[in-house]
Amino acid sequence: MQVDVEDVLAILKRELDLDEGDITAESTATDVEFWDSLGHLRACMALEERYGIEIPMEDIGELQSVPAIVKYLADA
Repeated sequence: MQVDVEDVLAILKRELDLDEGDITAESTATDVEFWDSLGHLRACMALEERYGIEIPMEDIGELQSVPAIVKYLADA
């Protein structure tokens, strides 16, 4: 699947309530102050809706960085 990193960043910014510059294409959950468990679940649900996929619960915990999310979506 073709994945636009900017699209993923826009979803994460919206769901994590971030400002421009708070997250980059290389960010991880530990780098971003408001990337908590609730925000992570909201972001995963938004990604599922946007990309028309279902992310199994066992995979959600592995998606702790922008590169991991992009790779996961590309492989879906």
